[in-house]
Amino acid sequence: EHIFGSFSQMGEKFIRTIGQLRANFAMTLKATCYDLHRLVYFRKSGIHAF
Repeated sequence: EHIFGSFSQMGEKFIRTIGQLRANFAMTLKATCYDLHRLVYFRKSGIHAF
């Protein structure tokens, strides 16, 4: 799937944090960055996502 390719470009799921809360925050931040990247792509290509 393309999302896993994007995650591997961002450093995969390797997180250098201590604690479950910080790890969850880091994964949420990566997922949010991916979503924003896709939204920018859709806007530039003229596709209305919403």
